[in-house]
Amino acid sequence: PTSSSIIPITKLQFKLLITMKIISVIVTLGFLTPSVFCWTSPPTTTTSRRDIFQKTAAGIIGAATIATTASPLPSYAESVPSAKDLTRLQRGHSRVRYLLENWIDITTVCGKGVMTDLERKQVIRTEGGGGGFCERTPLNVQMYLGYKSTIDPLFKADKLMLKAAPLVDPDYFEDYLDIVERYREKADQGSMMAYTSSWGEANPGGGKEIIDEYLEKTKDEVEQTELLLRDVLKFLNLDVIPVSKAI
Repeated sequence: PTSSSIIPITKLQFKLLITMKIISVIVTLGFLTPSVFCWTSPPTTTTSRRDIFQKTAAGIIGAATIATTASPLPSYAESVPSAKDLTRLQRGHSRVRYLLENWIDITTVCGKGVMTDLERKQVIRTEGGGGGFCERTPLNVQMYLGYKSTIDPLFKADKLMLKAAPLVDPDYFEDYLDIVERYREKADQGSMMAYTSSWGEANPGGGKEIIDEYLEKTKDEVEQTELLLRDVLKFLNLDVIPVSKAI
């Protein structure tokens, strides 16, 4: 998928999608019925959003406990990611750290030969050593955020995080959902900012300074994405692994 295909959704829509997904998991398991989620009397104003999220989380964890102590259910096995699946988040976080630690090298290419017209429009050309040119390549950022390849560890990582919600301590369930939501927003913004940077020179009034400015903003978004990914790992009790470029 490319940045141009991203359809932004609001925070409320995202929370509703999360809640509906969780409810569908519970109902699919067969331990609860849709009627469980219907109030027989009007809710009191003292019922907080956190209480609702915690009760929902408790239902999921309860279902998970029954599923593991009774006969295994295929639907549950499909809904909760395996330990192997969760390593995607660890590897993705490792790659984002690699990106930040090697920012200049990854977003700059020097001494490249022939460029296409499209590439010439999407890079900043500056004088490099040996009389050649160095090109700023902001789109490389997308390669480390899961927006360039389906085999990237962070490809649709927010969906993986959502599926892992039953593994989170119910007391911190809403906090976890907030982190997932913020991660999605920051990752999207980082990818979109990289895309915008790549066209900074081609747009009217654009130039090297404009793309440098957008690249700095892109880096800020990526730095915040890394911190949010680290928080997700903590919620899921996953270790931070060494920095690596490997997928």
